[in-house]
Amino acid sequence: MLRPSRKISKWSYILSGFGMIIILIGLAIWSVTKQPGGTLPYPIPKSEAKQLGFDIYYPSQKQLPAGYTLNMRSFETTNQVLIYSVSYGVNQKIIFSDQVKPSNSQIQAFYTRDLPLNTTLQTSVGLATIGAVNLETVVSIPTNTNSWLIITSPGSIKQNLLDSVLKSIEIAK
Repeated sequence: MLRPSRKISKWSYILSGFGMIIILIGLAIWSVTKQPGGTLPYPIPKSEAKQLGFDIYYPSQKQLPAGYTLNMRSFETTNQVLIYSVSYGVNQKIIFSDQVKPSNSQIQAFYTRDLPLNTTLQTSVGLATIGAVNLETVVSIPTNTNSWLIITSPGSIKQNLLDSVLKSIEIAK
């Protein structure tokens, strides 16, 4: 009876070990970059996000309307606020600010003072109140956690597309 040579056997072990390493590296990369339902990766370093003291929310690119692009390079922190943008059309932008959620009375005072005429839209992250200030559309979303999103867009934005953008917002995990 013929037996396989030791050299073939050693190479088999080496190649299968190398294959396992490649598979493990692939799984590690996939687990870090995947976007399971309801969560997005942090757009800024987690240490920086933790220092802000509130949860980070932003639109999922997969759920944005066609022609709308989340500007991943636009994320910037300043004075305990995270600012970023979504682009669409020709030089059109929706600007987002994410900050610590104030008290309910402060939010209501903002609505009374700045958004007296408004509509609402229920999103998965909180109730969006939509109004206008000067020639811009302004959206306030006190999230279900500790964040308050203030979103501004050109007043000419189509309501159904703005609604789609608002419904695409998720929490970073």
